[in-house]
Amino acid sequence: MHSLFGIPVPVNEISVSRIKQDTVAGKLLQNASLLIIDECTMASKYALTLIDRLLREVVTTKVAEKNLIPFGGKVFVIGGDFRQCLPVIPSGTRTDIIESSLKMSELWKNFTKLQLINNMRSTDPDYSKWLLKLGNGELTNQYNLGEDIIEIPEDMLCKDCIVTEVFGQRFNIDINNKNNVNKASSYAILCAKNEDVTLLNSRVMDRMPGEYKLYKSDDSIDVDNEDEREHYPVEFLNSVTPSGMPSHILQLKIGTIVMLLRNLNTKQGLCNGTRLIVTGMYSHLIQARVITGSAKEKEVLIPRIDICPSDTRLPFKLRRRQFPLKPAFAMTINKSQDQTLHRVGIYLPEPVFGHGQLYVAFSRVTMRCNVKI
Repeated sequence: MHSLFGIPVPVNEISVSRIKQDTVAGKLLQNASLLIIDECTMASKYALTLIDRLLREVVTTKVAEKNLIPFGGKVFVIGGDFRQCLPVIPSGTRTDIIESSLKMSELWKNFTKLQLINNMRSTDPDYSKWLLKLGNGELTNQYNLGEDIIEIPEDMLCKDCIVTEVFGQRFNIDINNKNNVNKASSYAILCAKNEDVTLLNSRVMDRMPGEYKLYKSDDSIDVDNEDEREHYPVEFLNSVTPSGMPSHILQLKIGTIVMLLRNLNTKQGLCNGTRLIVTGMYSHLIQARVITGSAKEKEVLIPRIDICPSDTRLPFKLRRRQFPLKPAFAMTINKSQDQTLHRVGIYLPEPVFGHGQLYVAFSRVTMRCNVKI
C-alpha cells in the first residue's frame, strides 16, 4: 500500500504522496478500474485521507478543475476484520489507537459495508464459535480478575517447552524434500514482542543440524556535522535494532526459514513479509527458495542492502548494511496476520499489548488441537 500510493512512514495528517500525475505510478492509478487494500484494519486513517487526496489529483483532467468525488470516483474496496490488529501507536493509549483507526476517518461514511459470515480458514465449527467470542470480547474468567482477562481452555495450554511442543526435540528440514519444507513452513511460534521472537528463533535453530554462519552488518549514522559521529561509537550502533530492521549479527543455517524485511522486487513477489528457506550461504549473497506468495518455489539471491529505519525514536538516523532477512520460525503476531498455519504456538510471558492480537494469534490455525499457548 505504501509503495503503490507513495505513502511516507510515518504518516500523519499533513503527509503528502510522492506520486505525481504525470509519472508511471500516477498513470497506473489513472487507468485503474478497481483498487483493493487487504488487512485494512492496521492502516491509519491518515493513510486513507492521503489516498483520497492523491486519487482526486491524479484523475483530474484539468489543472484548474477540483475533483470533489471521493477517491476520484474510483471503485475502492477495503477488506478486514476489526476484531484483528488495529494500528500500533508507540506508547499510545486505547483512545489514541481507536482515534487512528479507519472508522474514525471522515471518509468512512462513503463506504458500503458488505459482511462475510463464513470462516473459510477454520474446519472446526466449535472452534470458530469460540474464536468469535474471543474477538467480540465475550469470553470471561471465573476468578473475577477483571474484564480484560480471559481464561484459556486447559487443552490449549502448553504442557512442555513451547519449542518442543511445536517443533519437537530435534528439528530437521530437508531442503530437497518439498513436502518436508512445506510442512516446516506451516509451523510457527507467535509472540507479541520482537525480543521474544529473537530468543525463540535461536532456540529452534540450536536444534537444527549443521553449522551456523554469521553475517555482521556495517553500521553508521547519517549526520550533517561529522563531529556528531564521535558521540555514537560503532559498538553502540551495533547493539541497536529498531523495529523492522535486521540485527547486527545474523545467524543462519542451511534450511533456516527466513522472512524478508523489505520490498526487494514486488513484481517478482519479493515483498516485505515473504518467507523463504535458505539453500546456500556465501560471503556476499544468500541463496534461498521462496515458500510463500506468488513467487513460490522460485530460487532467488538475496544481497546486502542499506537499510534505514523510517520510524524510530532514536536521536539519529541509523544506516545498516545487512541482508534484509530475519529467521521466521517465530514471528510477531502482527506479522502473522493474513497467514494460514498448520501448527501454532503462542508465547506470552506477559499479556498482549494491542487490540486483536490474541484473536489474530488463535485464528491462524484451522483446528483447535493445532494451537498451544
